[in-house]
Amino acid sequence: MTDADGLLAARFAATRDGYDDSDWNDVLVRRPSRRTRPRALLVAAAVVAALAIVALATPLGAAIVDGVGGFSAWIAGQPGSPVSKPEQRAFDRANSRSWLGFPAGTKLRRLITVSDLPHGRTVELLGFRSGGTLCLQIVVSGKTRASTRSCAPLSDLRHSISPVHPVLVDSGFGKGTKQAWYGEDRYHSVATQVTAGIAADGVRQVIVEDDSGRHTLRAESNAFLYVASDPVVGQRITHIWTRTTKGLVPVPFAPAPFAIGGGGFAAQDKPIPGPTEVERHVRNGTIGWLDRREPRGEPLSVLPHRGGMSIVRRHVVFGRVIAPDPSLPVRLAVTLSTSRHGGKATGLCSWLIQEGGSGGGCAVRADLFAENPITADMSLMSGSDEFETVSGLASDDVSEITAFLATGPSIPVPLADNAFIVNVPRARQPFRLVAYDSEHRVIGILAPPGMFSGPSPAPGRARLLLRAVSSNGASAELSVGKSTSGGRCFYVRYDTDSATGSSADCREPTKDGRALLLGTLGRQTQFVMGRVRGDVAEVELRFADGTRATIRPISGFVLYGIPPARVGIGHEVLEAVARDASGKRIGVESFRPTQK
Repeated sequence: MTDADGLLAARFAATRDGYDDSDWNDVLVRRPSRRTRPRALLVAAAVVAALAIVALATPLGAAIVDGVGGFSAWIAGQPGSPVSKPEQRAFDRANSRSWLGFPAGTKLRRLITVSDLPHGRTVELLGFRSGGTLCLQIVVSGKTRASTRSCAPLSDLRHSISPVHPVLVDSGFGKGTKQAWYGEDRYHSVATQVTAGIAADGVRQVIVEDDSGRHTLRAESNAFLYVASDPVVGQRITHIWTRTTKGLVPVPFAPAPFAIGGGGFAAQDKPIPGPTEVERHVRNGTIGWLDRREPRGEPLSVLPHRGGMSIVRRHVVFGRVIAPDPSLPVRLAVTLSTSRHGGKATGLCSWLIQEGGSGGGCAVRADLFAENPITADMSLMSGSDEFETVSGLASDDVSEITAFLATGPSIPVPLADNAFIVNVPRARQPFRLVAYDSEHRVIGILAPPGMFSGPSPAPGRARLLLRAVSSNGASAELSVGKSTSGGRCFYVRYDTDSATGSSADCREPTKDGRALLLGTLGRQTQFVMGRVRGDVAEVELRFADGTRATIRPISGFVLYGIPPARVGIGHEVLEAVARDASGKRIGVESFRPTQK
């Protein structure tokens, strides 16, 4: 099993259509063989003065007092040095061939090169600015040939609270030689692991610490690059600092998740500023241009064949492709669809289209804005990306949207034709989206769930704890292993009448939290599994036919196979009741279907 890269998470059931119509290999081929040294760039004095004024008026002003400048080179789009003419032409060709390319005229810059690595690999850091977006491109050549790109919004620098901004953390390339167990899965190491970011003008050193120790990096070309060669499985950066006249200053970042997730948010325990109450309630909003089938944005025919077919084949009767932020290589496809039997278009679907794939889902058209005038999905193409993409739809009632984060300034959300897309820094989460009407009254508040909060599996193989069987030969096994928080994760492998697979959960019951953290498996419930709080002595299952079953947790865990006679309508399990050692009821968990 490999690392958590390639992840596309969405609130709706997500699909992934892997297409990439760019040609970065051509860019690699045309890279000069000789090493090009970054050279200093001269900026007009008037520009420098203007940018200095902007910097001093922002939260970065404190950093400037500490001997660190602003981000003038990046704001001007001129960090490092230009790439060679053949490289630029190759970049332009690859960009023009990609439907999701950056605007014509985007200039590629060479930032840092790390060569003579073990196993003959060279890692090069390139960068460019496109409108309000700053991007870093990692190119690995030699024995391993690969590349990846990650971007950050320019607004994050303009209102910066840190002189260093990690953009990509622990991005893996190639296959290494090491293996290790994490829970019930055996993972392979990567050959090379890369971390890179943007640095302010006066930054000279960036210090990173991972499982192999502390490493001091020279900041060059307003950037930093750390390459871990032949890392151990699960090696992750835990701290980043920059050195100023006052010493080491911590740099906020979100660790890359590993195994089933985790990583957490640096600010997850902090309150989110901004409005918390709706000032004007709106219900059952609509998207007028979609109802009238107006030709906003672009037609669905612009979608690449492989990516577009999975969207248009879903009984679509009308749809358009919207670009809320044209400087980003990201689009939102919005479609109206019927059921497979045809008739009225009752479904409304949205699909986030990115270079690495597409993901999205559908909702009942009449229910989409029944309670809230905005919807939101989150996606992360790679767990190494420091910025995740938040996209969604807004009803006609919404005039503007702002993202409020746990730390730092708020972010205005680009909104066009009822669609929005914004890149949100994971290090400053959690966050809240606030929607306003034309009179700047709050009409909607949405707090999307965190993607990687909480602990994850620690190194080591899980041990089998419980087995159970149910109807039609269904079986399940529950194993337990260590978590990164010092607690325990549990894993369930199952073979039911509806699915075969596995699940994992590292959540720990808290003293004042829920007594039961249980779930069910099977189309008609065949297993009840999960964990319980420390004071739970027994769990009583109650069935629709009036019968009951008592379970005594083992080491705080539960796995119960429903007897065949209690599987099916009229006999199904309805709820679980937790009791302490005295028999007192201390919690309940319902398995009844949600009533709408």
